[in-house]
Amino acid sequence: MYKPKVYTASKLHHHVLWKSLRANRDWDFVEWTASWIDVPQIQNELDGEPVELSVYSGAWSQNIWDVRRSDFLLLYAGRENALRGALIEAGCAIGNGIQVLAVGVSPDNTWLHHPGVKTFPNLVGARQHLYKFITMVPPNRRVKGRFANEE
Repeated sequence: MYKPKVYTASKLHHHVLWKSLRANRDWDFVEWTASWIDVPQIQNELDGEPVELSVYSGAWSQNIWDVRRSDFLLLYAGRENALRGALIEAGCAIGNGIQVLAVGVSPDNTWLHHPGVKTFPNLVGARQHLYKFITMVPPNRRVKGRFANEE
């Protein structure tokens, strides 16, 4: 059984959601690739404490690496249209041929019409879409019958 590699993108405060999905048995067929949800400075920033600029530099380098090694980017807006970093991550995914699964994103965002983006009203729909890939290799991994991004 193949475990689709999924990067999670959202507002920082949704790190709690991602941690709960990581522990949820309904999602155990997924390999989570985003390391940002475990960075201790996230809570500091959410608490209004200053964060060293060097932390951001290292975090963004790691985030881009995490996106590029993924099969999918799962973007959760949660009815919040003021996305910032998640949009950069989605652009990185699109630019690298990685399908973006957008959940709860306002339909007036024109980037949702890119052929590499699928929209879902909720996480259940996105999960059902991802589940199909446990029996087949995601398209961005296929190169003449072999994996393109072997590690």
